[in-house]
Amino acid sequence: MKRASLLAVLVVAGCGSGSTETVQVTTTVQVTTTVEAQPTTSEATTTATQPAALDPDDVSGQLDLRDLTAKRHGDLISVSVKTYDPWSSNVLVGSPTKVGPNRLTIFYDIDRDGHWDFRGRVIYAGGRLSVFLNGEGTQLEPVPVERPDSVTARYVHPVDVFFVSSGASSETDIQVRAKSFYNGEEDRAPDHGWVGVPFNP
Repeated sequence: MKRASLLAVLVVAGCGSGSTETVQVTTTVQVTTTVEAQPTTSEATTTATQPAALDPDDVSGQLDLRDLTAKRHGDLISVSVKTYDPWSSNVLVGSPTKVGPNRLTIFYDIDRDGHWDFRGRVIYAGGRLSVFLNGEGTQLEPVPVERPDSVTARYVHPVDVFFVSSGASSETDIQVRAKSFYNGEEDRAPDHGWVGVPFNP
């Protein structure tokens, strides 16, 4: 609100005498000015489209699988599993000889006949998360599992060891799938079939 003073000068004519009298009148006028405030802006909310999931949000619990990805780099394979909900590594507590009540397992089909040849069980033992690989009568060294965020487990390991017993060349495509078991509910990714992993030299 602003105040402005209006100065008015009145000239009043005297009656009958021919003289004039000047009277100064000061009037205070109130002027109200409305200023429109800028809208307050909170953090911009952007709607990001989630990438399409390999597996639907179809079971309850922390190990509801969302995505399984695997890539070959010569004789190395990198595997990443994502869930819909966050989970702590100790959810998968167990031991290499005895699995715990909850499980996360990656299956490898190295000859693409639709049956797994090796499996990797993700287990929290000795204060760390590792994948324990076994198959065809072979138990391999445990591989450390990284947790880049609360919904992801990923690891890298050599894949040529899968072909040692058969003597076949490791320079071939394979396929993988994942299965989880949490609080009595089982999930797998993909729901049907396998994820192909092409050989890349």
